[in-house]
Amino acid sequence: MSTQNPPLEPLLLQIARQDALWQVEKDLKALGPEGVSGLLEIRRGGPGTLRRHALHALAMLGAGDELDDRDRRALERLVRIKLLDDRPLDHHCPFMWIAVPAAAYEGVFDALGLYDRIPATMAMGMSAVEHGTAVTTGPEGEERTVQRAFVTPEFAGWRMVFGGPVSACAEEEVLARVSAHCGQAHFYCRDAYDDYHSWAIAEQGRVIRSYQTYREPAWTGDPMPWETPQTEDEYWEPGLYEANASCETSANGVAESLTVDPENIDENTPMSGHGWLAVTAPGVGNGPFPGALEI
Repeated sequence: MSTQNPPLEPLLLQIARQDALWQVEKDLKALGPEGVSGLLEIRRGGPGTLRRHALHALAMLGAGDELDDRDRRALERLVRIKLLDDRPLDHHCPFMWIAVPAAAYEGVFDALGLYDRIPATMAMGMSAVEHGTAVTTGPEGEERTVQRAFVTPEFAGWRMVFGGPVSACAEEEVLARVSAHCGQAHFYCRDAYDDYHSWAIAEQGRVIRSYQTYREPAWTGDPMPWETPQTEDEYWEPGLYEANASCETSANGVAESLTVDPENIDENTPMSGHGWLAVTAPGVGNGPFPGALEI
């Protein structure tokens, strides 16, 4: 091992043990460019026991662009192998997503301005949206913030999209644009306390129905045939609700009825194809994003 970076070995051993990774990341960043060069040296020359952990450390630092072609090809092979038996995860799902018909999901990339897509396992995608923002240098030397999105495999005829770009779909015009590209687009959101819920349905370039807790009015559009009438609410009384209200206030409940609820996906949910990672600016790729991706 190189003697130029003596702190690296204990840090990499901490990564191996998964001890206080946030502190490890902080210490690695403190080493600056010298730390990255030392990690790359370990990747090339060993020792072999630390090479895998050096790769993890480079990913934590958002230094994926520094990897040589051999490492890139090895990672691509590993992803292709993992995709062969990819399955849903038990991981916590983000509280905001959109769903589009699987047959027309390609329109998502144009509608949301997504570039540089790469095949991704479920583990890659869900860990990617946890570290979904990077600050990079633009073509004119300007600082720019780039986000990434994960488009899932097909589940029961639908594909979901998670990540920072999805937040724009809270605006009706953005969701409407996605539906113009995909035929339909559904937006779902709730908070961590299960207190706030929002959902919206767009078809052929127009939002036709939506609900949002605390908004006035909470409902837009006319009730749809699948909705449970407000009169079936156990607390219903005349004049208590808006004229176009229904009992469908849960984002997850509406998703379960119309598309697929990501929190209820399991081994019995029909699944096909593979997921994609993409970013909001061309030529950026996934290298600059901090955090190691699971595969």
